[in-house]
Amino acid sequence: MPGRILNLTAVARTLGFALVAVALVATALHFRAFPARIVEPPFADISLTPDPLAAELKHCQLIAGEAKDDPACEAAWAENRRRFFTYAPPSTPTSGAAVKGAGR
Repeated sequence: MPGRILNLTAVARTLGFALVAVALVATALHFRAFPARIVEPPFADISLTPDPLAAELKHCQLIAGEAKDDPACEAAWAENRRRFFTYAPPSTPTSGAAVKGAGR
């Protein structure tokens, strides 16, 4: 019957549109209420802790092609690989010894 007051399909369709509208409004309010926040890195600033290996790697990067024949660069790369694959912190006693002992 077209004149029926309780038409379930029309009520369901209306409720569906209302729920979509409420979801859109809630999403808009959520993203408006929270401004972008700056996330601080959980680790210390690298520039504050002097690392002789970082300085040696920088030196090797600057001399580019000549670094492959430089024993100091080879030692620095070996130490860097050891740190990377063993997850050793840079403050271990052996970390600076391999770089310092190789010389430039």
